[in-house]
Amino acid sequence: MSVRIIECTDPTELYRHYDGQSEPQDAYIELDTQSETLSATYNAEIGNAIPFSVHYGLDRRYRIPILTAAAANRVMREIAPLADRIIAGTETEWDGSNTVARLDDDALAAEEEIEKHLGLPTQDGGWGDEPNQGFPERDLVAVWDIDGAVNGEEVTEYGITADTPDARLEEIAQEILSDLAACNGSTVAVCHGLDDYLKGLRDELAEEDPLTPAELRTAREYLGLTGDAMAKKLGVNPRTLRSWEQGRDPIPGRIRPEIAELKTATDAAVARLVASLEGTDDDTLITYRNDDEYQAGVRGTSWSEGWHGWSAGWHRQVCARVAAQTGARIDYADLKDDTHEDNA
Repeated sequence: MSVRIIECTDPTELYRHYDGQSEPQDAYIELDTQSETLSATYNAEIGNAIPFSVHYGLDRRYRIPILTAAAANRVMREIAPLADRIIAGTETEWDGSNTVARLDDDALAAEEEIEKHLGLPTQDGGWGDEPNQGFPERDLVAVWDIDGAVNGEEVTEYGITADTPDARLEEIAQEILSDLAACNGSTVAVCHGLDDYLKGLRDELAEEDPLTPAELRTAREYLGLTGDAMAKKLGVNPRTLRSWEQGRDPIPGRIRPEIAELKTATDAAVARLVASLEGTDDDTLITYRNDDEYQAGVRGTSWSEGWHGWSAGWHRQVCARVAAQTGARIDYADLKDDTHEDNA
């Protein structure tokens, strides 16, 4: 018999801080005596609720601090022989109302050894109230609050502007977290609210300097989008977009970073097509006459490739930019049904 370990894959997999809660969720190692698996995760329930399988002893939970994935995996390997003893010594029985687990003496002894190994209070000692159950800092995810993680100078230090895309803000957050992790010997750090804080800095700059009507229209034409297609991307009514472009209503500050995101995604599409032409003899770019053709053409691609959710007009603009960089030719897709009305 050998318990199957379900390993953690993300360094911060055991960390979860729900909005509105003052502390992150507790973490634990769970032994499923029925499926014979050992895993580590956080408590998805707020409060004291526990599953029936835990209440009746079928699943055994052992509290741990918020460990890194590597540390959690190592600890599970260390206690695996003890978990095997618990599984071997567990029987289920019907108590008249529910199926419950009964552990024999060796299984109970193995469970106490697991608790001692994890620094949990036991009948004959253990770390008890020792901070972090005796685990060294290098095993822990360093949890920072927002006040301690930032200094208010991030706009200047990292060059944040009204047009900074979300991807760049994520990079900045990782740079900050990397610096924080190094402060106390940890290898991984987290900070609840850091992403929102950085977006707030960017959005505040955008509110102070919104797009002009001319800039909005120029951006739409740069993207190769019709008014309806742009409105759909921004999640607004097409009439609202027309009102903004014509200067009848002020353009909200939030639109500026959203336009920057669209430009970033478009630039990435151009870069992908340029890269796809490298080392090939075929220098012809295939584009589409209308949206129906375009949707049919990208239907077999993954959403992660970035082609879904756009229009034929946008794709033609992307191809035009690629052709300008590479000298490639552009041609329409050879589809049998060319009777669609041009709507791109």
